[in-house]
Amino acid sequence: MTCMNNFNSLINNKIIEFEAGELDFLLLEKYKQTLKDKIYFNFIIDSRNAGFFYDKSLQIYSYSDKNMSNSIDYVNSILRNEYKEIISDLISFAQDLFGNQFCFDIVKRKIFLFNSETGERKLIASDFSNWIDVIYEDFDYFIGLNILREWNYANRLTSDERLYPKIPFIMGGEFKVNNLFASTFPNYIVDYANIAKQVFNLPDGTPVKLVVDKR
Repeated sequence: MTCMNNFNSLINNKIIEFEAGELDFLLLEKYKQTLKDKIYFNFIIDSRNAGFFYDKSLQIYSYSDKNMSNSIDYVNSILRNEYKEIISDLISFAQDLFGNQFCFDIVKRKIFLFNSETGERKLIASDFSNWIDVIYEDFDYFIGLNILREWNYANRLTSDERLYPKIPFIMGGEFKVNNLFASTFPNYIVDYANIAKQVFNLPDGTPVKLVVDKR
């Protein structure tokens, strides 16, 4: 598929039942000064302020305060507060099924996948247009659609929930339904950040005794 086909396909798979709220153009202009990615902002407008795509496996944040768990401004304020310097220079514009963040690096001008559990960042795309193509190349890995479909046999996620591991992935927990539960915003961010701050930048093989907050 071409880039434009992927762009349109993503828009066509938006969940229309979710109301993203009226587009805040002042907020949009504020982020345009920082992110400087024309295709991304075209997508926000063409998709009618983003929201959820492919059921609720991919969430792209909106420029509105109608739903705080979907507000790009509010979500990033939570991320900065919880991760501090771990997430410096990153602005998240979307998240996958598990609450990992897709972020613009405002210094390197690239897009990174931010592992919410470890604080690690992985370069995955040069810009938003490239990001769309990349996620379509390995769709289930990047958004977790097949796991969500399995989850949906018995459950449904609300708009402020992501799937969170009972046994942390970093401790060997599997990406399987029986190791997952629905965690509400911002609890999954707070809990992931708690783990990330304990393991971030530790050398490989360092013994760690994680302290996990039990909610």
